[in-house]
Amino acid sequence: MTTPLVKLKLPNAETDPQLQRVDTLHQRLKLEQARAQELLARLKGEEYQASRVPPPPKTQDWVRGNKQLDMKFDQYRERAKRLEKRSGGKHTMDIGIPELKAEEREIRDLEARVSGLEGRVRGFEGLPPDKDMALMEVEEMRQELEALAKRRDAMFEGLADSDK
Repeated sequence: MTTPLVKLKLPNAETDPQLQRVDTLHQRLKLEQARAQELLARLKGEEYQASRVPPPPKTQDWVRGNKQLDMKFDQYRERAKRLEKRSGGKHTMDIGIPELKAEEREIRDLEARVSGLEGRVRGFEGLPPDKDMALMEVEEMRQELEALAKRRDAMFEGLADSDK
């Protein structure tokens, strides 16, 4: 009978320090729980509550602008889908840099041509829209130019005669 008691006593002697450690850990956990509850109570207090004041106008503007941009983005996406459907599902976005440069050169050539044509058109400003009337006005201007040239020549001749 003494052997079973000794056998029971040995495991009991091993479990006593373990039980003391568990009790110590339990006490520490209770302290941590109390601290955590205290912190939670402070966080729920007025000091940490979100203010009931509306956000500043700038924030509201940013939110409004963000919503507008989201709507525009959706509109552009829908447009792109419609354009893709119209083109038969072909991807029109497969344009590379060389193609863009060629397009740019063509556009610049066209701009140069347009500016040249605009210069030629400016020469006809002030003329009547009717061709016959425009020809008559051009003829009148030519006669006026000849008269002015004769007057100029006469003035030079008068200058030359007065110097002698």
